[in-house]
Amino acid sequence: MFLQRTLCLCAISGWVALLYAAPEETSQETTEKTPDESAPDDDYLRTLDEPGKPYRALRSGEGFRTNVMGRDVRVEPRDRRVVDAWDLGITNSPRADTSEILPFGALYFWRHPDEDTLFRGVVVGLFNEIYYARSPKDWGPFEWIATLDTFTVPVGQSELIDGEDREASELIWGYVRAGFGFGYRRQIEPGNQDNMLALGFTVEPGLLFFDEGEDTAANLDVPQTTFESRFRLQFRMDALVRNLIELPHSGFALGSDLLYGHREPWDDWGRPGSQTFHRASSSRDYVEFTGYALGVTGVPFVESERHRLFATVHGGVGEGLDRFSAVRVGGGPDPRGEEYGAVWRPFLPGAALNEFFPEHYVIAKAAYRFEPTFFTSVSLGGFVAYLERVRSNSLRRLSQETDVLPGLVARLTTGFVLETRLQIEYAYNWGVIRRDEHGGHGIVVHVSGQF
Repeated sequence: MFLQRTLCLCAISGWVALLYAAPEETSQETTEKTPDESAPDDDYLRTLDEPGKPYRALRSGEGFRTNVMGRDVRVEPRDRRVVDAWDLGITNSPRADTSEILPFGALYFWRHPDEDTLFRGVVVGLFNEIYYARSPKDWGPFEWIATLDTFTVPVGQSELIDGEDREASELIWGYVRAGFGFGYRRQIEPGNQDNMLALGFTVEPGLLFFDEGEDTAANLDVPQTTFESRFRLQFRMDALVRNLIELPHSGFALGSDLLYGHREPWDDWGRPGSQTFHRASSSRDYVEFTGYALGVTGVPFVESERHRLFATVHGGVGEGLDRFSAVRVGGGPDPRGEEYGAVWRPFLPGAALNEFFPEHYVIAKAAYRFEPTFFTSVSLGGFVAYLERVRSNSLRRLSQETDVLPGLVARLTTGFVLETRLQIEYAYNWGVIRRDEHGGHGIVVHVSGQF
């Protein structure tokens, strides 16, 4: 079971793209400054902590010079349009009777050489997420889009109900989906290369496959492998300015997805005569709408940029969803909106990885963040989720309930050795069920960097 959960975690955590060199170009103010042959070599670099001036946080990719422990440090501006990066870490996976420490990792690639081309890739092997958009000559802001999403974990995955694995529901399942379509994309203020407004429509045909696991109940009818057609309408707007360690510093981001799916063929599946039996008619066709909004600003009446306020809202509603189509909500690595392509994902700190698959949910988070140095950030915040989840009563009968799950979360993000970034996060969730009681912990530690 440990191996199964480890492989599953490595696969589905691949979207983690919040890396030390994540895609954020220098601000317009920085990129317009170039060395002047008649000026000293470092005149175009900003000097930190200038006397008499309020603290101003470094922007992502911005060059600077400073003095650290008596030594002069000089950092040149970085090109944010080409990124190759990695992310490795561990997280706990809380259950009713244990809390395993599981590894995760991913490779991340970003290419945005001009306004006509965008490539984003998250590669894990068992999980891969590829997005490519290209605007041909004379198309202006209009573009064609190609995508590829794969989830091919070769071990059984069981459902987590009240913090307990229901091994009888274990299935080996996954998908391979290509996508193609067209869209509209343009740059927006504040003018960094990942500040974009994008609309896209894609058709996503794919294979949804199933097999028995080691602990699958003998009387469980396994879903049939099927062809799945999905149609997606997507909206993205990113107007965030990110700081040196890739945290949102100011601005906002918002977006939404409207998804329709159809499976053919598709038969009844589950355990006949039980609550786990599913009629084909209830999930052959499904629809889901998800959306999010994120905002970052300074503390009112405080001039220093060391102090920031951060808030996010994620929500979704659908019909005909099941464990294979619903957006998963759970704990684990949380991007907190730090990367253009990952900000849409809903995360619930303190929950187990992908613990819930609700038909409707709302998750709101708010935090205060303090920057003691230009390369370190600490934050403390709270969250509350209102979502549908499966519960088990004293007779082991399952039912759908909509509950409130509140909690607190603290995080440290800092520059680390060899030009890497370290993040440590602790969360406590009062709404999750562990050992038949409410309350559970979540811990994430990971290091990321360029290669």
